[in-house]
Amino acid sequence: MKITVNRDSVCLGDDCFDHAKEYELPEHATYQHLFRILKADRYLPHIAGNNVVWVLSNERQPCIFSYFTRTDKLFPGPVENRLDKLCEAPYHVHFRYFTTPLKWKEEICRMYGGDTYSMWRDGWLDEVQHCDYVMSLGTE
Repeated sequence: MKITVNRDSVCLGDDCFDHAKEYELPEHATYQHLFRILKADRYLPHIAGNNVVWVLSNERQPCIFSYFTRTDKLFPGPVENRLDKLCEAPYHVHFRYFTTPLKWKEEICRMYGGDTYSMWRDGWLDEVQHCDYVMSLGTE
């Protein structure tokens, strides 16, 4: 399976470059497999302060997974983890950039209209709490 990965720009100078890159993966690859390849390829840029969140999404899934750079923690989005089940051919995914875990927490809360019960029911509460934890670490 060929998959095209793209990402948001992180600064004005980064806008000058095309971030789309195509990867060849096994037919039943998971998003964890893709993430290992992207990490080895250093696809995601290092950001000063190293306290950002990258959220992989596509046209069907607002969050396939989120990645917290400060804690090197990956949070799964949907239950399904095979890319061929999460995407439709041609396979395209996009990393959204959140400048802080607080910004990602605000986006999750916006998606749920602040309904804590629904966030818990759908498995987002641990991630919201992780946002708070990472923000409590302060800046270094």
